[in-house]
Amino acid sequence: MPNHFSTEEHPVRALSKSKLIAFRQCPKRFWLEVHQPGARRDSAATQAVFQTGHAVGAVAQQIYDPAGDGATIDLQAEGVAAAVEKTRKLLQARKPLFEAGMSAAGGLAFADVMLPVMDGATPAWKMVEVKSSTSVKNYQEDDAAIQSYIARAAGIEVRSVCIAHIDAAWIYPGEGNYQGLLVEKDVTEGAFARSGEVAAWIGNAQRVAAQAVPPDVQMGTQCETPFPCGFQEHCRKYLPSAEFPVAWLPRTSSKALKDFLAHTGVQDMRDVPKALLTPLQRRVRDATVSGRAYFDAEGAKQDLRPYPLPAYFLDFETIQFGVPRWAGTRPFQMLPFQFSLHQMDAQGQLSHESFLDISGNEPSEAFAAQLVRTCAQPLPVFVYHAGFEGSRLKELAQRFPALAPELEAIRDRLVDLLPIAQARYYDPRQHGSWSIKKVLPAIAPHLGYDALTGVQDGGMAMAAYLEAIAPATSPQRKALIRDELLAYCALDTLAMVEIWKKFSQSYSIPQPTGSTQGEKAMLTQSPAHSESASEVPFFAALMQHLMQGTMIPKVQVERSIGPIIGFFLADALASKPDDDIVMLCPEFPIQKAGNNQSTNIDWLMLNLATRELLLVELKTTDTTFRPEQAAIYRELQNKIVREGSAAFLLDDLDAIGAASQERGKYQNVRNLLAQGFGASDANGLREALGHCSRAKVIYLAPQVSKPVDWPTGEDGWTWMSFADLPESLDAHDYADQWPAVRSSLLSLDLLTRRLRNGDVPSASGARNYREVLDFDTLLQRCRMEGASWVVGLKNWRSALPTMTLEQLRAKAYKCDLAEGGVGKKLGSNWIAGGQFLAHVEKLLDR
Repeated sequence: MPNHFSTEEHPVRALSKSKLIAFRQCPKRFWLEVHQPGARRDSAATQAVFQTGHAVGAVAQQIYDPAGDGATIDLQAEGVAAAVEKTRKLLQARKPLFEAGMSAAGGLAFADVMLPVMDGATPAWKMVEVKSSTSVKNYQEDDAAIQSYIARAAGIEVRSVCIAHIDAAWIYPGEGNYQGLLVEKDVTEGAFARSGEVAAWIGNAQRVAAQAVPPDVQMGTQCETPFPCGFQEHCRKYLPSAEFPVAWLPRTSSKALKDFLAHTGVQDMRDVPKALLTPLQRRVRDATVSGRAYFDAEGAKQDLRPYPLPAYFLDFETIQFGVPRWAGTRPFQMLPFQFSLHQMDAQGQLSHESFLDISGNEPSEAFAAQLVRTCAQPLPVFVYHAGFEGSRLKELAQRFPALAPELEAIRDRLVDLLPIAQARYYDPRQHGSWSIKKVLPAIAPHLGYDALTGVQDGGMAMAAYLEAIAPATSPQRKALIRDELLAYCALDTLAMVEIWKKFSQSYSIPQPTGSTQGEKAMLTQSPAHSESASEVPFFAALMQHLMQGTMIPKVQVERSIGPIIGFFLADALASKPDDDIVMLCPEFPIQKAGNNQSTNIDWLMLNLATRELLLVELKTTDTTFRPEQAAIYRELQNKIVREGSAAFLLDDLDAIGAASQERGKYQNVRNLLAQGFGASDANGLREALGHCSRAKVIYLAPQVSKPVDWPTGEDGWTWMSFADLPESLDAHDYADQWPAVRSSLLSLDLLTRRLRNGDVPSASGARNYREVLDFDTLLQRCRMEGASWVVGLKNWRSALPTMTLEQLRAKAYKCDLAEGGVGKKLGSNWIAGGQFLAHVEKLLDR
């Protein structure tokens, strides 16, 4: 084979196939891959594609080497030179070889599969490139041409070249049998015919790589085709700034507009002639330039008029696997594992139900059964992008015929809010998108996905689900992921509720709202925003009024709403039919160690059925949980267990009262205890407390404030979010008022300091990290470019040696570039990525 590449023109570096494909996509991307790889930021979707590719590659080894006679080259372990040399030796054995390394003519290739064949009487090889797509793409044929060219230049007799891709119609039979997952397309003729092209690519790429500065390439369609470039954020930094970027114009697919933008380089939408814009694009431009939202209120109201309350608001989360995990499923089939459902009754009161299966078992049938039970009433079902939920419902009906009539009935009742939003509403803050994650902050500035902890979008939800079902995930981490997934999906349906409220202009349920100018507004609407104040029930109006305090400095909302919650709390905590819970005393004083001062538990309660004391603490924000306070409750709990009695509480109460100038109040606490226990005198009260040998600590607090190290699963410790409170209290004298109270409390579950303060940094300092990564993603990052990154770990020199692998896995890690990072950093709290990796690798090897 002729040598199409001369080493005399410029220095030769072995360019891998991926580098050459990057060159084919964009020379500037290629240059950055070579010289500034640390600037690359792959999206979660791109990382998911990589992971699928690895999974398909592993299965390909089973398919092409069922006997297990072959070998695999481990590039990470061997290094390039050793891998190429090991490949040369293993090829002589004439066995299947995977990730075979070859270097020649200035190129470097690692073939997915090399299979020994005969070309007549001559020993030869069949090369197979394995792809995780469901068809052969043009750039994959470039792959095959590059791989075969380098292999042949290295002196390997390649008889045929195939691309193996996934058969999307194949159904996994189970038991690890993946025969049939891949189908092949022979591309030998085309690959061999393009040797001259490949040689030219290598030569041109070598010249670009030798340049001291990157090529001058403007951003364009190549940034997304054939796949998203990870350097887009880097390149945007050098674009001329535009006050109103043309990127905010929706659906810029017309040839005339694309040609105009390409030829003129116009960046600002004001410079685009109106004649080139569609009516929708003109509406977006007018709203953006004027700074005023477009809202066809009457049109939106008429669109929703056929669908009166009560109604459901529904959202699904799904997972898909290129390599199916569960029998009976297809590659890339979207399998639902979670739903959130808000229901609004005729009075505008909101309730919530959800489903989430992170057991690792196939969730579809349980999902479908629960959905049918939850959506049993023939009500409108509001969704956002009905094509998605509708397709899933259709697939579920086909898979589970026994549930098909009910699933089809739900599908028939879907009402899509997305086209109404697109036709009737646009706010400049949407930046050309009608994604619910863009519309929600415009309509309800107090709510936003960036305020969620952990999961903030669909891609992150998929990644979180995969981590949750992984066998290595600890129970503590799994519980945390569950909370994050539930909060994320619940916000999706709560967002639909807010959009419905805006569009229908109907009764305003007690939920947060905010200023359309981005100001820090009251958390709840005043009754004046409803049809009339007199139509709002008293408790709903009162809760709206009290909840405004969450956005007023120095107002202690816990003290404002605590008495109202306490009024209902005994019934709300009775989760079992035989529970008989009574309120003993609010703000019960607990003696501090070593003195007669006290700290107060919000409510001391008693379960008469079990003779168990309940220590109930209320928190209304994500910043008020204090470990030292929890430690006091744990010590009290342990003391009751040690002594087998809670009678000492009376002695402590007497000591506190004796040191106080309000002794009468402490005597009243005694009276309340006696009343709760039904004791007629002091001896009877002491005897009753003496029978209490256990205590349970219950935190009633926002879902987002639950500490990572909360003792989940430990008997005697319970974390209740406001969503965990029962939707109805049928036995309470004022049961009809409870839904209004609970509905107001639900908004606290997602309220964080970041959400309350928008994008304003806290007084303690601005963000000093680039991103937050989970353990596995961090390890991958450190393995690829550990020298370029630092990892946040407080007091790492003393903390890291004491941490187990399980503790490390359970953490999320702040990360930043070692050079040119964000903000200031304290060296004792930041460890070099390579050093962190070295420590973890030692633990993994044990």
